[in-house]
Amino acid sequence: MSHPDYARAVRHITPDAVRDTLIEMVDIASPTGREGAMAQYVVARLKQAGCAASLQDVSENRPNAVGVRAGTGDGVNLLFTGHMDTSYDGDEDYLQGEGFKAKGVYRDGWIWGLGANNMKSGLASALIALEAINREGIALEGDLLFGGVVGETEKAPVDEFKGGGTSGYGIGSRYLVTHGVAADCAILAEPTGLKVCIANMGCLWVKISVGGTVSHSALARKPGVVNAIDEMHALHAHLKQWIAEYEAAHVYMGERPNVTVAAIRGGMPWRLSRNPFECSLYLDIRTVPGQTADQVKRSLRRALREFATARGTPEPVFEIFVNDPPTAIDAELPVVRAVRGAHRCVTGADSPLIMRRPGADSTHFNRYDVPCVVYGPGGRMHPDAKGQMHAAGEHVHVDDLVVAAKVYLDAALAICSQAAVE
Repeated sequence: MSHPDYARAVRHITPDAVRDTLIEMVDIASPTGREGAMAQYVVARLKQAGCAASLQDVSENRPNAVGVRAGTGDGVNLLFTGHMDTSYDGDEDYLQGEGFKAKGVYRDGWIWGLGANNMKSGLASALIALEAINREGIALEGDLLFGGVVGETEKAPVDEFKGGGTSGYGIGSRYLVTHGVAADCAILAEPTGLKVCIANMGCLWVKISVGGTVSHSALARKPGVVNAIDEMHALHAHLKQWIAEYEAAHVYMGERPNVTVAAIRGGMPWRLSRNPFECSLYLDIRTVPGQTADQVKRSLRRALREFATARGTPEPVFEIFVNDPPTAIDAELPVVRAVRGAHRCVTGADSPLIMRRPGADSTHFNRYDVPCVVYGPGGRMHPDAKGQMHAAGEHVHVDDLVVAAKVYLDAALAICSQAAVE
């Protein structure tokens, strides 16, 4: 049963309200490293919604947007959170279509535009829910917090690729929870297709390098000259068996992790007259709850040693440059029950419990004792997208925004009306 004030507040959650808010957000370009304008927009809306709101500087010109609607001080505190950075910059020449541009387009119930799905959709719905509570002047026992964060998108500095545009993988959320913005629980508004998510795969990004001989290309057939690219081809073939065994060996909630050969670099394109003397392979290794980075490292190192022994060469150089741990929370936690109950009240149906495969900031909140449920409106795809959001461009249906906002409202009223148990 919903909170007694739900019926009053839910009147403010309308298709026009969520549509207009999301389009305004999409129109503000906020690629990783340049989230400042989006943060200012969120803070302004939070202040209008009765929150004590401010910019929390994570690094130069990269602030989190933080707001608190204070309760009486005796209740359970809830944090709505989500990232403001977008998966792409919006000017990539290999991405075509309105779903890849920082310009919101509304058509036939769908909103298209960069960030419309991931994850300004969730931010918009959560903001509308918070504003609905404020418009009705509903008093809560617990604090209702809002944290729009920078730098969540799966990007990381490596090699010559440096700077704010590569600084993602949770830097904003880690800063948030280590600098005073915490709560008893959190709802992360990442895209889940309106399903309740209690677990998330982790990820390791690994660089593996092999060496060759510095030589003129005209002399590449001389005895003793080693072509690093040829060596990497052999290593890649060897690793296919390890990948198959790894993927078969681990499972959680019916999902198996996968390994992607995501990049390979070798030689000097600007000087092909030189034999390639180094080559590197880059792996995206998904992990499931129960796995650790060092377990994966030991397993992969064994495969690398086997390769080196068979060829009589040094062991390939191994480096982990991203470690985003997997995470899971108990399905019986109060925040999980509250979100599932809210989903049931709003939709009339139960939500399955799922695990997400892409990265999410829930791992950081859970590790700092803020149990985090992931639930968001993004994820449903237009029929023309053929199941490929990253190929068709970002989009979300307004009906899903409305449902999510109502679920956030119901859950917030239920959670923040409870007295905290010490």
